[in-house]
Amino acid sequence: MGAEDYFCVIGAGRIGLPISVTLASRGMKVLILEKDEVRCSMINNSESPFYEEGMIEKLKKAVEVNLLTATSDPSEISECNVYISAIGTGVLDDGTPDIRDIDALDKLVSPGLNAGDAIILKTTLPIGTTEKIARLIAESTGLELDEELSVAFCPERIVEGRAMHELEVLPKIIGGIGPKSASRAGEIMGVMGGEVIIVKDSRTAEMCKLLDNAYRMTRFGFSADVASVAWRNGIDAYEAINAANFQYERNNIPLPSIGVSGYCLTKDPYYLDAGAPDLWIERGFPSTWVGARRAADMQIGEAVSRISQEFPGGLSGRRVVIAGATYKENIDDIRLSHGREIASKVVEEGAKVSFWDPCTTERRIDGFEVHH
Repeated sequence: MGAEDYFCVIGAGRIGLPISVTLASRGMKVLILEKDEVRCSMINNSESPFYEEGMIEKLKKAVEVNLLTATSDPSEISECNVYISAIGTGVLDDGTPDIRDIDALDKLVSPGLNAGDAIILKTTLPIGTTEKIARLIAESTGLELDEELSVAFCPERIVEGRAMHELEVLPKIIGGIGPKSASRAGEIMGVMGGEVIIVKDSRTAEMCKLLDNAYRMTRFGFSADVASVAWRNGIDAYEAINAANFQYERNNIPLPSIGVSGYCLTKDPYYLDAGAPDLWIERGFPSTWVGARRAADMQIGEAVSRISQEFPGGLSGRRVVIAGATYKENIDDIRLSHGREIASKVVEEGAKVSFWDPCTTERRIDGFEVHH
């Protein structure tokens, strides 16, 4: 790493802001490009737009010593020479990856790029996307890939609530569009801490990100179907799974729940699926991980139906409190939360719904009152 390196982190969300703060805490000069002007103002005033354990103190220090600033003006990023994209991606209702925002990266960064600059993509991408974006940028700038311009993918694998710690200790998987890009990206990401693992290419690195959550989702979907089979046979699924796991090291079956959600757990199986769409058609049945994702989604409606059957007349007219609006404990993120889906299903049964959640700052979610 050169002392002259000036970082631009694109996106001040749940990945971009912790990365920015971590880099600044390691002495790097960082400029955040964030389209939300309110969020930029908060950061520049040493305030965090969301809670992440251990982040606010480092953010305040970084702003105080002028190592961290935020802007919504793309013209200001031309002074930077290292660009880290933390632009969010999503999934459409049919499971198709939604990468419209990342597709615009070329037009965003190309005007200010110079020979010797480096671009690292961090967010979930379908396999092959890094190569596509690299080609577009090369065409726009005239810079030679892997010689004048380094482009690499480094999957972000942190979890909310432990992001600051994990950024410093988790291995950094790097896949470049060439060996020089991989080496440069390894130097850059190594600044934060953790072992650097360089894989063959950007496609391999993209797949590594998708494997993490697709594998976890496969396990959770398995448990969801176990719960359904157990219910239909009068079996306590928890008792069966706990007994099967007990002192049997070959088993590590997770306990089923009323829902499995989260930003990456929801979309990553579909992104991995998009790597071979013809395969699933040719063989006539879906991938293991998408089948598991669907099984977990079905568990919500099935569980609400079971609960309704426990009451004479069902849930119609009853007041139901959903304990938990965020997608997991001790965070304030409500995106793609299964608690919200549970609320929707309970309303379909005719109940009056509200949330209780001490972590979210929202007062109303999807029109429902939130108690804290």
